[in-house]
Amino acid sequence: MYPSDFRDTSEDVRITLLAALCSSRQAEITDALVDLLVALVHKINARAERRVEKQLTAELKKVRGKGGILFKLAMAAVDKPDEVVRRALFPAVGEKTLRELVAEAKANEKVFRAKVRTTLRSSYSSTTGRCCRRC
Repeated sequence: MYPSDFRDTSEDVRITLLAALCSSRQAEITDALVDLLVALVHKINARAERRVEKQLTAELKKVRGKGGILFKLAMAAVDKPDEVVRRALFPAVGEKTLRELVAEAKANEKVFRAKVRTTLRSSYSSTTGRCCRRC
């Protein structure tokens, strides 16, 4: 229908068409808002992960000896590619040292996830806090 034809229709038809228009626009607006919310959450999450990764990378660079240990492991693996791990890698570095490195890496992953969660919470709370202070 052309807009000029709406005047010639009965009031019941106009109200029904208006209700259909409002319903479809409401669905469009709701979809757009949900898309914005999802994008915002992804953006905040990515920013928090980047921030925590920078902090942890700086901390990992401070630890001494890891580079040398990894170099020894790589050299042993390259020099003896067909050897069993126990015979090739453990003598180069030591089984205890490798176990400690694995434990530290697991702890760092837990710390990373915890820091990301903390950063996310602070991002959300600072955003909602600003809104509440203005209102």
